[in-house]
Amino acid sequence: MPTRSGDTIHDQRGTPLTLGRLLKSGGAGSVFLLKERPQEVAKLYHTSKDAPVYERKLRAMLELQPDLPTVEENGQRLVQIAWPVSLLRDRARQFIGFTMPILDVSATSDLEHVLQERQARAEGLPTGLGAKMTLAANLAAMLATLHRRQHYVVDLKPLNVRFYRETLYIAMLDCDGFSIQGKGERFPAGQVTPDYLAAEFHQRGVSAGAEEAQDRFALAVMVFQLLNSGLHPYAGRPKGATLPSDLPGRIAANLYPYGRKAHAQMLPSPVSGHEAFPAALREMFDRAFSTQARRRPSAQEWATLLLDYARRSAGHLVECSQDAAHQHFAGMPCAACARAGLLAGTVRAAKAQSRRKAGNGGKRRQPARRPAANTAAAARAPLGQAAPAGQAATASTLPGIGTRAAMAVIGTLLLGWVMGWGMPAFRRYADLVVPAMADGLPLGMHLVMLGIAILAFILFVPVLILSRRP
Repeated sequence: MPTRSGDTIHDQRGTPLTLGRLLKSGGAGSVFLLKERPQEVAKLYHTSKDAPVYERKLRAMLELQPDLPTVEENGQRLVQIAWPVSLLRDRARQFIGFTMPILDVSATSDLEHVLQERQARAEGLPTGLGAKMTLAANLAAMLATLHRRQHYVVDLKPLNVRFYRETLYIAMLDCDGFSIQGKGERFPAGQVTPDYLAAEFHQRGVSAGAEEAQDRFALAVMVFQLLNSGLHPYAGRPKGATLPSDLPGRIAANLYPYGRKAHAQMLPSPVSGHEAFPAALREMFDRAFSTQARRRPSAQEWATLLLDYARRSAGHLVECSQDAAHQHFAGMPCAACARAGLLAGTVRAAKAQSRRKAGNGGKRRQPARRPAANTAAAARAPLGQAAPAGQAATASTLPGIGTRAAMAVIGTLLLGWVMGWGMPAFRRYADLVVPAMADGLPLGMHLVMLGIAILAFILFVPVLILSRRP
């Protein structure tokens, strides 16, 4: 099987093609440039184990292509979907993969990156409500086109969708992983993501014939995130400790807290802007996240509504009077301003609490009871400054500066006196031929006094020099 640059493969008509540079390698296959076809790439599967199934699936994709042609705009070639163009075979005419249009990945970004405003700003991506509405409308329109051919994404999530930064067109890759309708045969999708999986599929998976219901749910989640600063529709504040804390668990338990009717067990996130959505949009979300799957809006319904909001001429979105970078729905408050104000207030409150903790930190570290000397020292300490750990206990046991100076002076004099008095006594004792016990008593007394003087000198002179007044 061809696996490296320079190998020769053949399209379904038998035309030889030469593999160019390897672009990427994933779990199912590797993608190569084609020297003879600069506008196409080749995807070669790693194994021939499921080759017959893949071949039938790709034939179905070639026969039922969605109406999503490549667009030419401002001299730029915009591939909307990397749909198969031709089957590929090796020298033995065995199926090994397919060709598809090359998509300029460098001109696109993951939809995931535009959800969070901080990340979007860092990457130079749009942050306004108008741009996100356009992205949501284009995504819904693309899904509606796929659904008309009975093809479904199933594992639909922001990380699997890209968009052109300049035009906001949606770009879809890895289409051979979709659920594809063939002639009398359905080829299922193999992957799902729990955070975007509808409640009814968390236990039994997405069954054949239910793929559109899953796409409808995932689309509604992504639209909600795009229009609500990346917030997931099942993120919120539970009223009870027994409720699920993870998103899949909340989806399975139908804990959607942003409906027009308050949820009995969940509160919405305080940073959510859902209350600034118009009634028609909130009605669509209520239908999408209801407990009845049949009520979910179709991709075409979403496309019709969102395209109307996205058109500038319709006047549904207006510029914020407080911040020109913000947009909001006409007749509704600016959700971006409310969110920014709430976040700024939260930051101010956190800083104030941090300052209070810093001011009270020393008091919290002190024991409940302390000697009177410690109390006096604490009263003299500068307000708001906490002593280093361990300093208070050490300082409380040291004498004052006057006492330490006096003891150091006395110790020094005592050492000199004992040395001057003790040396003659030692010489007299050493001159005795046979000293008696009584002759050693004065010398012993001198040695004891010498030890005391040395101890006083060692202890108090360094303390006087090195220690500080508490």
